[in-house]
Amino acid sequence: MALAKLRAILRLMRVEQWYKNALVVIPALFSLKLADPSTYPRLAVGFASLSLASSANYVLNDIVDLERDKLHPRKRTRPLPSGQVRVEEALVYATALASTSLLLAVYANPIFALYVLALIALNQLYSLYLKEIAVIDVVTIAMNYLVRTASGSALVEVETSPWLFSGIFFLALFLAVSKRKAEIVIAGHEARKVLKAYNREWLNQALSTTAAMVMATYAVYCAEVPLGRRLIVTVPLVAFFLLRYTLAIEAGRGEQPHEIVMGDRATLISALMLIASIFLLVYAQP
Repeated sequence: MALAKLRAILRLMRVEQWYKNALVVIPALFSLKLADPSTYPRLAVGFASLSLASSANYVLNDIVDLERDKLHPRKRTRPLPSGQVRVEEALVYATALASTSLLLAVYANPIFALYVLALIALNQLYSLYLKEIAVIDVVTIAMNYLVRTASGSALVEVETSPWLFSGIFFLALFLAVSKRKAEIVIAGHEARKVLKAYNREWLNQALSTTAAMVMATYAVYCAEVPLGRRLIVTVPLVAFFLLRYTLAIEAGRGEQPHEIVMGDRATLISALMLIASIFLLVYAQP
């Protein structure tokens, strides 16, 4: 019984979504801070703080959407709609998660704590209001990714190229638009209210535009930033990943980014090759 309860709590926390908080490492990666072992404890605390904040947001979002989720064929099996976790319990968990997250953030870096607070606030605005407004919903999701990345700059106290931030934003926007299209492909326009405002033609155009912006900003970063010039050879990998990702969406590989990447071998291999190439090229001896 205790084990079943623990599993329900972990599902409620969406632990499988914590990978998104790895964005906190990006500024350290591109500023060569990963060569300094003293950076790792701070990054670990930062990752933990962001992950707990994300879990708090997921719990609060599930409370807000409880009645709607009870009617959804897939979401009704989640811990709250299915009755595995009571609302009162969920509120306690959310409070504990958010409080622990902020305590860790303050311990790591007070400025970083402000970004964590902003992430929590932005997510609550999204859950309560913004997710029902077409276009604003996907831009807000993209802003979440950007806040995570910017928090990494504050955490390790480095400046990050505006071109890199731009690339992260457009990549996040690409992923957010991709998610909306995947939801329509898999479950139709009834999957969520905001999907009724979208059609495939617009989503395809938005995907093309955001993918082009990702490639353009990344290419400019590679050309303009001294460190980035080592990475110019990875531009084709970025292009392949984006194009293959859109193909995987059409094939209905999943709704979440990790489902789509893990569900298509070529997309997964290209992502792993890109990550490995960037790391090796950035930290290669000059």
